[in-house]
Amino acid sequence: MSTLKDVAQRAGVSSITVSRVINTPELVKEKTKDKVMLAMAELKYVPNAAAKSLAVNRTGLIDVFIPSDIDLNNPFVMHFIAGISNALSKRMYPFLILRDKKKEHLCDGYIVTGLLRDEINEFYAYASERDRPVVLFGHTNLPKVSCIDVDNFAGAESITEYLIRQGHRKVAMINVDENKDYTEDRYNGYCSALEKHKLAPPPNAYLQAVNNVQGGHDAALSLLETTDCTAIFCATDTMAIGVCQAIMEKGLRVPEDISVVGFDGLGHNLLSTPHVTTVQQPVYRIGEMLAEQLLKELDGKSGHINKLVKPDLIEGKSVSTISLD
Repeated sequence: MSTLKDVAQRAGVSSITVSRVINTPELVKEKTKDKVMLAMAELKYVPNAAAKSLAVNRTGLIDVFIPSDIDLNNPFVMHFIAGISNALSKRMYPFLILRDKKKEHLCDGYIVTGLLRDEINEFYAYASERDRPVVLFGHTNLPKVSCIDVDNFAGAESITEYLIRQGHRKVAMINVDENKDYTEDRYNGYCSALEKHKLAPPPNAYLQAVNNVQGGHDAALSLLETTDCTAIFCATDTMAIGVCQAIMEKGLRVPEDISVVGFDGLGHNLLSTPHVTTVQQPVYRIGEMLAEQLLKELDGKSGHINKLVKPDLIEGKSVSTISLD
């Protein structure tokens, strides 16, 4: 196997220069860096990852924290992890999925998702005690935490307005029964769209449910008994599947009798017949962006950021048009 000294001799530079190209390439002139990189390629030299980590005072490991109550088979989680993996693999940076903070080990920083509001502050305190940066899928007012989130308010507002444009004036909502920012944002977006069009939700037309198929199913049965809504906005596509099942159990049709829309666009919207019109979260891309941001902060190339990414509306076949004549 080729050594660092072999690369230095082939490139006509010192071993220290080769080390700098590997560990701190931004400090090396482009011409010199190109010579070293060419020599490394010709000799098939592979840098020692452990040695590189020691050189920059790092462990060479990122922790991705996903709370234990979130199923790793969830499409959201799978898209999120895939995006993180793609970004980190470009730097040959391994990561570990962390489910329990009590399992203490060394790492360079954290990528976090799925936290309740009070848990964000708690996790920040945990990371600060260890002097490690945190990037969050979500949003927070903590000034030292970079966060990127889907614009849940805008997404919920746009899909509710979509229903209104199709002639629906009695729009119900089934939200997730969790104390998280996204649930409040989606509810507020729904309300904003109704208010813009001077509409009020039908009586008893807002319910919260467990975020699974059964939760959506049971909530829909309750809605169908207590309200005369013509459309139901589900805060997740998973619940929308259950809502469609409940509507059919009552002898009704989607969308001919009741229209259904969801939120996520990560695959569950395609598991119902008809396919559910939904708001698609760019979860994969946000996973990439968070990983890229954390690496920039570790390299000292970026301050903290706070971004919202607007989602897209994806039309399925679950919405009918109501004539207003």
